[in-house]
Amino acid sequence: MPPKPSGLPVIALLLACSTEPAWVVQRGSIVPGATGMEGTQTWEFYTTAWSPDAGDQEPLCARTQSVVGTLTTTPACPDCRAAYDLTLTELDADCADDLVRDPSFSGPALYAIGEVSDEIAPTEPFPGEGFGWSVGFGDGELVDVGYAYAEALDLGEVPPAGLATGATFTLSPAIAWEL
Repeated sequence: MPPKPSGLPVIALLLACSTEPAWVVQRGSIVPGATGMEGTQTWEFYTTAWSPDAGDQEPLCARTQSVVGTLTTTPACPDCRAAYDLTLTELDADCADDLVRDPSFSGPALYAIGEVSDEIAPTEPFPGEGFGWSVGFGDGELVDVGYAYAEALDLGEVPPAGLATGATFTLSPAIAWEL
């Protein structure tokens, strides 16, 4: 008689095929102006089968918001090129209602654009050409989440100098949030 199968592989298979979100990645696009900026941010949710090192895979679902920022300063980033107090408005989502209504993803309250931190510098998509992108959730602390670089770099064009007014900047993630 063959040995009785263990339940562990079945449980592992069920977890790998789960449709519940286990990771979220934040990305966006902004256009700086003289007194603020406008853009969008998207929260992309992934299942347990995904990992931050897995590369591009289709997300389980996404939640997109418009972002309007007013120039400000923050003691957490005195050398930032720009910091913006944010107002977000829901635009679109193909997620389940509980994720669409989840207040955890109705922020952040602040974007800061400055130097790329040492922690995320090794994966910078265009070394020396862009900036670091940090977010604040109203507690005075900033979290380094990725990079801000001119969209022109993705198009193979010459980027504008600095954080140019009127230019489109891609907000590219360096981290994934584990849920």
